[in-house]
Amino acid sequence: MAAGYEKIFKFPETSLPLYLQMKKILAILAFGAILAVGLCMSENVSRFDAERPTLKTPVLEPLAEQLSRATIPVSVSIATVREALERRTPKRESGLRKNILGGRFAQSELSWDLVRSDLRVSGRGGALSVATELSGEARATGTLQLIRKVSVSTQGDVLAGVSLTASPTLETNWRISPNLSEVKIDIKKADIPVKRIGNLNVGKHILPGVEISAGELRTQLNRGVARSDFFRQAAQKGWKRLCASTPLGENSGLWLETRPVVARAAQVRIGRKDIRATIGVEVKTRILTEEIQPECPFPKTLLIEKPKPGGFEIVMPTIIDYETLGRTLAEEAVGKSLGKNVSAVIKAIKIRPYGEQLLLEIKVAVEADLLSDTEVKGTLYVLAQPKLNAGAQTITLEDVALETDSQNLLFSMVGKAAEPLLLDAVSRRIPLDLGPKLKELGDRAENTLSALSSENVSVTGKVRQVRITRLDVGPEHLRLVLTAEGRLKARVKAIP
Repeated sequence: MAAGYEKIFKFPETSLPLYLQMKKILAILAFGAILAVGLCMSENVSRFDAERPTLKTPVLEPLAEQLSRATIPVSVSIATVREALERRTPKRESGLRKNILGGRFAQSELSWDLVRSDLRVSGRGGALSVATELSGEARATGTLQLIRKVSVSTQGDVLAGVSLTASPTLETNWRISPNLSEVKIDIKKADIPVKRIGNLNVGKHILPGVEISAGELRTQLNRGVARSDFFRQAAQKGWKRLCASTPLGENSGLWLETRPVVARAAQVRIGRKDIRATIGVEVKTRILTEEIQPECPFPKTLLIEKPKPGGFEIVMPTIIDYETLGRTLAEEAVGKSLGKNVSAVIKAIKIRPYGEQLLLEIKVAVEADLLSDTEVKGTLYVLAQPKLNAGAQTITLEDVALETDSQNLLFSMVGKAAEPLLLDAVSRRIPLDLGPKLKELGDRAENTLSALSSENVSVTGKVRQVRITRLDVGPEHLRLVLTAEGRLKARVKAIP
């Protein structure tokens, strides 16, 4: 029978290459049939893998309250103070005294009407100096006893200088004590020409009346500033804005609660161009699963302390959802061809939690020389542990390994050689650069600080850096705790 077979299928010597070629074709067809069966089984396994329950990730425990601190240098330009004093200080000074001229005056009446110049306000020797000039006229009327009684009605120019100093201090009840000095009055000119007598200097007669008026004004200013609630009201507005719940991302179901708890201040310092003080605040933050309006009682007592450099350290919990994480990783890895004899191309990546780890569902297409350009598709499941690299400020995936159920028939037959390439690809596409996210959070922090501004007070902040200090794996997202550090200052634009 063998001889008959050879007769039927006998190939001439010259046809040997054709025989070998047909043999190769038959081998490829046989392998293709096996591969088709394997591919069907692989797809079933992959489909099974995609639907199987994953290891449950426990709900994240609430974070302990974090404490943020801010020290805010507050400045008020002396020009702003001068403007406020201008509004509160009367422009005119008038007075009247009877029978004080004496001498040859049997009866007399001395009156004056003075107008002050614009206030001059400056910082000198750690105190605030306020000065102005009074100018106007003095009038003398009455009966002058000469050889006979003569009625007199005359007037003359008056020029006087007025000054005082203020050494304001912050009080623990949120008010300001101006600590005004006694008013100094220097009457430089007060001569009234009287016929047959000459110039009559009435400065000493005007001075007591001006002193009384100036003293009353000083008392009014002292009381007015001491009773002013401006500083307290400005602080309360900022306190109220800090007391809030802010959503963390869109549809995250989480809110960041901020509650100011302590207020501090350093005493007032007066410079040549402005008045400075330092306000400090401590704020507690925590993450909540529902929006609530926190209660933040405004402190009755302001703690007075030594001046500290301005700056802030804001602790901000935030989240990164797994869809965003997967998209970030896909931007780096999808479409990349790996290897030479075996080429594995990542088509898509999906990330979900798996216990305290992450499960990467990687859809791949594998090509091998053995397959004669035939592409085999499947799903690879990779486990990885997210770790925070505090020094580089990145998230890395460590302990990257193929999940056991992923070693299905597809990769046993063809893709096994691609496994190290794929795992290496995932590892090399990490770390995840969170630069844009950190910048976004920095901008959010600056906007939050700017929101403390009010009609009369401007608050500006500049974030110097944002650092990740903690990383947790949750069932719906990664939770990060970030600390923003930077500079902060406030400027009083107007004093009501």
